[in-house]
Amino acid sequence: MSAMQAAPEATLASQVDALVATHDPQKTYAAFQLLRDCINYLRDGDRMIFDNDDIKLRTDGSLPGFRGMTAEEQRHDAVFCATMTERMRQSRIDYLDVAARAGIAGAVLEQVEQGPFGDRSALATRPDDPLVREWKARVQTQFFRLAEQDADAGTLSYLAVALMMGNNVLDADSALAYRYGAAFGMILADIQGPGGGMEKLYGPDGILTQQAASQLTPSERSAQLVEARRIADLARLHRQQQQTSR
Repeated sequence: MSAMQAAPEATLASQVDALVATHDPQKTYAAFQLLRDCINYLRDGDRMIFDNDDIKLRTDGSLPGFRGMTAEEQRHDAVFCATMTERMRQSRIDYLDVAARAGIAGAVLEQVEQGPFGDRSALATRPDDPLVREWKARVQTQFFRLAEQDADAGTLSYLAVALMMGNNVLDADSALAYRYGAAFGMILADIQGPGGGMEKLYGPDGILTQQAASQLTPSERSAQLVEARRIADLARLHRQQQQTSR
């Protein structure tokens, strides 16, 4: 093979196996993502793609950074994903579970999309099933650990909205919705500075946060603001530690 000739792309199976063989939860999550993307493509003939360049170019008001597939990307996935087997399809949930148990933030959130053991309907059709209830309790614990101990911004944003009304995984909780919405806004303000834009929604005076605050007494709001500041300070400490370790 000449130096100018590109090496053939590894197959889906070989890429997944190589990622899982590292026993690295982040790479195990990447294996899940490969399989999930193929499942989405094979089902819909398209899938959402995150594109950093798209963030810079998007001016039409649509969700920045996300776009549909190009024709070339669709041709690629048609070949790349065609080798998926049922065993590979089922194994993705095991990979997701490994990553979520290790505290990979995206994996914990992805569990809500996939549903218990890969069954999206289970929360609605089998809410009293002991296995479903155990799964739900575990996911709740993972969410709150990421929020309280890791100060993960994406988790805080999700919880701030989800806890307002509740969903199949989380019960409504105005106090926690206020805490996490305020914390998320504080973190954004620390990173973006004043005028970042998101303070209209989040932060102690944001639209979403104030909706939760309206259900609390002044003393309850004060107590939750103390916790929100603790989380925001923890997030700042984590950023400083990451910068120091680079």
